[in-house]
Amino acid sequence: MFISQACFEGDKIIEHKIITKLQKTMKETIDVEGLLSTDCWLKENKDRVEYVFVAKWKSKDHFKKWVSREEHVEEHKEMNKQKKQGSQEEVKINKTLRQYELVDLSSL
Repeated sequence: MFISQACFEGDKIIEHKIITKLQKTMKETIDVEGLLSTDCWLKENKDRVEYVFVAKWKSKDHFKKWVSREEHVEEHKEMNKQKKQGSQEEVKINKTLRQYELVDLSSL
């Protein structure tokens, strides 16, 4: 089993942008081969929000296949191109990615 975790953190004033991104990601995970479950977690304080999207996969290979799909890769290429050209609005969202593989502690 494999867990992918994407954390998006920013000021509350841009929370709607984070939510829009997460809603898009949730739609993209519907009926994906190898995906076992998804959750979205929220942590907030006075001025900041943190949303964590957690996806549980049958295997790392299933995750790699999903994340390397053409439309996802092209979306990131376009975002990077716009950022370099200065045509994309700079939004301060901190993104942290973490990945974990299931370990059977009794076999260690």
